Amino acid sequence: KDLALKIVGEIGSDGATYKAVEYSGTPIKKMSVGERMTLSNLAVEMGAKTGIIEPDKKVKKYLKNRTNKKLELVANDDDAEFENVLDFDIGDLEPQIACPHQVDNVVPVSEVEGVKVDQVFLGTCTNGRFEDLEAAARILKGKKVNSSTRMLVTPASREVYMKAIDKGLIKIFLESGCTVSSPGCSACAGSNIGILAPGETCLSTANRNFKGRMGSEEAEIYLGSAVTIAASAIKGEITDPREVD
Repeated sequence: KDLALKIVGEIGSDGATYKAVEYSGTPIKKMSVGERMTLSNLAVEMGAKTGIIEPDKKVKKYLKNRTNKKLELVANDDDAEFENVLDFDIGDLEPQIACPHQVDNVVPVSEVEGVKVDQVFLGTCTNGRFEDLEAAARILKGKKVNSSTRMLVTPASREVYMKAIDKGLIKIFLESGCTVSSPGCSACAGSNIGILAPGETCLSTANRNFKGRMGSEEAEIYLGSAVTIAASAIKGEITDPREVD
């Protein structure tokens, strides 16, 4: 999520309008299919028509367990040309935060540390996958959500929910003081739990933070990664996850 926000912040909300964005590189190859989905998902926040990652053995294995259809992996031609190529060094990438009220209003977490949050939300199509829940649970295990903050957890799908139950993640969330809801969009679209009141601030793993997106137009929405959300829930304020033991 941090890499995705960094890219959106650099390119801008209209920097890839109606274009196809392809992600590649060693870090991408090391990512799970779920982590790659986060990158592809956020391509639309740059105006892109699609976000592509060249399929490999991980993708083939993922799909093999979900379909009986014959699969053909498609890749670029060796002489393929790109309109533009951007390089990002993530070796020392600081956790990223998208500030109200635009997804491309991105800053390092150090610039907004200490901002009080009334609510943190872990879930949605961007970061409600098992890997996200697992990373957040790792931080929350044995700790409590701050008394001034409420934390909502919404698995992205029934499959994710069942696996999270099986692996003990849901138990960790409940013991930490989180509210766990059924799979779906949930608080992201302001149509279920977690609707923000006027003056409230939320840190969310969602893909959009537009004014009024999660409730009141007088509320503020920040976006961050699953681990940043978990660390911030413990402190009750936007927190660098690297500072939480």
